Amino acid sequence: MGEFRTEVLVIGAGPTGLFIAGELTRHGVRPRIIEMALKPHTQTRATEIQPAVLEVLHRSGLADKFLESSIPMKGLRVLDRNMEEAFVSLIPPAESPYPNTRSMPQWRTEEILADRLTALDVEVERGVTAREITTSENGVQVECVDKEGRAFVIHADYLVGAGGAHSPVRGAFHVSFGGITYPRRYLVADVTTKGVHRGGNLITVAISETGMVMTIELPNGRSLVLTDLPDKEMPDATPGLDDVRTAIAAHLNRPFEVSDLRWASMYRMHRRMSPKFSKGRCFLVGDAAHICSPLGGEGLNAGILDGASLAWMLAAVLRRGGKAILLDAYEPERQEIARQILTSCDAMHGYYDRLIAMSAEGKPLSEPPDDPTWKVTSGSMLDLALFQSPIIGFYGSALGVRSLRPGCRFPERTRLSGCLHHLLFYGGAQEWDHTSFAARWAGVLTIVDGNSICPPELGGVSAGGAVLIRPDGYVGFQAEKWNAEARSALDGFLSIQFNPAGM
Repeated sequence: MGEFRTEVLVIGAGPTGLFIAGELTRHGVRPRIIEMALKPHTQTRATEIQPAVLEVLHRSGLADKFLESSIPMKGLRVLDRNMEEAFVSLIPPAESPYPNTRSMPQWRTEEILADRLTALDVEVERGVTAREITTSENGVQVECVDKEGRAFVIHADYLVGAGGAHSPVRGAFHVSFGGITYPRRYLVADVTTKGVHRGGNLITVAISETGMVMTIELPNGRSLVLTDLPDKEMPDATPGLDDVRTAIAAHLNRPFEVSDLRWASMYRMHRRMSPKFSKGRCFLVGDAAHICSPLGGEGLNAGILDGASLAWMLAAVLRRGGKAILLDAYEPERQEIARQILTSCDAMHGYYDRLIAMSAEGKPLSEPPDDPTWKVTSGSMLDLALFQSPIIGFYGSALGVRSLRPGCRFPERTRLSGCLHHLLFYGGAQEWDHTSFAARWAGVLTIVDGNSICPPELGGVSAGGAVLIRPDGYVGFQAEKWNAEARSALDGFLSIQFNPAGM
């Protein structure tokens, strides 16, 4: 039996696995990535790419590829069962270089990410199944079988489980995938449509007392249709074009036309989260850690954000003198984010349930009133925050006063490049020995005159302050005044997470 060694093994070559493998490589760590499927799929699946993820892809050099392959989505057009417009709900453009959610098929997302890996000379090893995972204090052993039935072993310093809801890595944690399954079943299909889209780059949702029919525009004249159905109306086999037409007609008095079916599936929606996102040297990302309803368009995006976070942490430990606390922070940070996303998805289900209830009660459809018991993310995922992270800090007296504080996304993160932390200081360089500080933390951070990036208030500090931005674009540390005490505080803050240069 052959035996191989790698620093990081990624199991799963969906969007999250492909992305984190590319990010690790960008950060200087060459991973090994295995995938059970023999070839890439051609299915539409998750279609929305949120502004928060486009910002992350910008840092990776991929945002333009995604823009070229997608179209913008700017809100909802809600119709009644007669296909008459009830109201339009616009999503305000995000305060970002990427103001709109984008729509594109998942197969194209994976194609872009796979092409990036190929350019980085990283091969996706397809037809490889992980059979047995054994963990120890020093690493992970994974027994594998390739497509020819040959067994081999991979010894890895770290293991990343990106294999989706049935991840073998989560299985090795021996934990349940807690959560709920929503009551209805759904049919989804990639088709061409006629008589449903009416301009404005809006998602169209037709509502009746029996459910909804959602239609999302895709590039090249395609559409993704999603509709809920009672179990008795679900076909037993893979849905065909007649099944799609029947499903639409079950909800609408005036069904729109569909043709040229390329892909269809039926499924249930879930809201689930693993109680553990990490165990020893093993980590879960994406659907292996959490799954949510696609109605909010956040699932695929959440996985890519997980990958951006874990990649810099692993690279910091393997390449930049990072300490164990960085990897210990992965689970509480990403669970905090996952809870925000799952709550948002629940809110989206509640939104459509209230519209369906209006129709069932014979009421005119209108925008449901705000409900403080529901929390929907901003529509861009830019407001996801890490306030409970063990690796954020502050020096001064303004914590909690400013809207931007440690744990928030830095609004100008697309103006920063590279793989290190960035220290933006707002004061004269002659006032402190920044050369010595930079040398002490060489390989960890880049020191920048903050005014060259943005005004201090955008960094959440006053003139004369400083802000530390992590490689994933989150604010890691703020100092209201960049004086000797603040520099000592930051030095101590960094010393908890990293070994200084030369040590």
